[in-house]
Amino acid sequence: MAFPSQLLIGMGIKIVIIILTIVTLILLDPAYVTAYISINYDIVIIYIVSALTLLYCLVSILMSFLLAKRGEDTPLTNCGFAEIIFSTAGIIGWLIIIGIGGTISQRTIIETGERFGWIGAMAGLNVGCFLGIAAIFVANLVNDKILQRSQKFNKYDRGVYVQ
Repeated sequence: MAFPSQLLIGMGIKIVIIILTIVTLILLDPAYVTAYISINYDIVIIYIVSALTLLYCLVSILMSFLLAKRGEDTPLTNCGFAEIIFSTAGIIGWLIIIGIGGTISQRTIIETGERFGWIGAMAGLNVGCFLGIAAIFVANLVNDKILQRSQKFNKYDRGVYVQ
């Protein structure tokens, strides 16, 4: 079973995202969640984005294994578009969590502020990982669909077939 390199690198990054998301959820201690009534909607947003991130990563890793069964020459166009769209959604969600972590860490007591500061830091690392996934698949699509196409049309030079 030969993995295309984009899928293999993407799976590695998604495993890192899963670990960072679990660390974020561990930092979200229930004692702090119930102590501050004014930040409950922020906590819910963090839980929703974390749950959707874990769902995306697990389903995407499973789909990568299924695509790897097809072989090395499997076209990854549709997979690339899906990964770019979901990575962009992940970037947006984790950027919101960065804002939540920074805001709460500035307006709460020291221990809670420190925890939410670390949540913001983990969210920043997740944003970087999602940027990496998007960059890998954008580069793949540009290489396969734009650069390969221009090489295909450069066969003819001034109406004469050149080999």
